[in-house]
Amino acid sequence: MRKYRSNASSTVRYEYGVELAAGLSSFPELTSAAADIQSVNEALAAQHDKRRALHVPVIRTRAALRFGEYSVERVIRLSLRAAEMEDGGRRGRICASVFPKGSRPILAPVGKRQLKPLRELVERLENSKVAGIDAYRGAWLPKLQAALASFEAAVAAHLSALTAHDEAFKLEVALREAHHDAVDRIMGQVRAAFPRDRVTQDVIFPALEEAAIVTAVSEEGGVEDPLPAEPLPPADA
Repeated sequence: MRKYRSNASSTVRYEYGVELAAGLSSFPELTSAAADIQSVNEALAAQHDKRRALHVPVIRTRAALRFGEYSVERVIRLSLRAAEMEDGGRRGRICASVFPKGSRPILAPVGKRQLKPLRELVERLENSKVAGIDAYRGAWLPKLQAALASFEAAVAAHLSALTAHDEAFKLEVALREAHHDAVDRIMGQVRAAFPRDRVTQDVIFPALEEAAIVTAVSEEGGVEDPLPAEPLPPADA
């Protein structure tokens, strides 16, 4: 009797389960075992499909976040240039008040880490009291506030998509484990139904590709040496 590796993907487990259910259904004494594996197999497949569907919003919001970061950085650079022009073509009082360390501390962080320095930039511009800043503030505060709001929305959307996907994947992993446990139980049932009949035992269980097989399980329930196989690539998610 053979089963998949403990790190097998949901697809490997599902295909194994479909074939195992067919094998079990061929013997009247194993009808209940066939129903058991079919139940957990269908639950795993449904959760896998749900999780895969939730991966699409992760990709889309990741792209939106990338372009959101690009847009907000353009506004930051333009606002610094405008501050320099207000200061007479150099970095004077307005720049010192709004961009005390230039733009690098705001532009260097990536992704959601950029939110904090951007919020601080907006707050400095809102609260600055340096002479001659009112015209600059009137022109650039709305633009920076709009850029901040848009970027906050992009970050929130991406984090929400990631959270939904991760929660779905946790449940999928739990169902993978339940699937593995069900196969172990069924192996015991098959041994009990066909004691010492290795040929019948083996024909019930799928003959997997080498990369998906973990071990051959002996008639007595022990685990023999791992079956020879080529080095495995990482199991797909």
